[in-house]
Amino acid sequence: MQTIIDSKWLIFIKVAELGSLSKAANAFNVPQSMISRHIAQLEEQCNARLFKRTGRGVVLTELGMQLLPRIQGLSADAAILEDDI
Repeated sequence: MQTIIDSKWLIFIKVAELGSLSKAANAFNVPQSMISRHIAQLEEQCNARLFKRTGRGVVLTELGMQLLPRIQGLSADAAILEDDI
């Protein structure tokens, strides 16, 4: 199913929620390299890091923390719109 919001932002939300690229990859049933690539593309698009890599996974940067609730809101609105359509 195609979504209105770019799927890379849905991946961003899942990675932020789980704190792990590999757990997000498992949740989407895709290779971790795909998750990493999508996050890198978003970071390039934003011209800033969204996550700090740690030994135990990832945590949001300040920018990531600012964007997360806004992206979650957009995602919820997009889901409602998709249902309406």
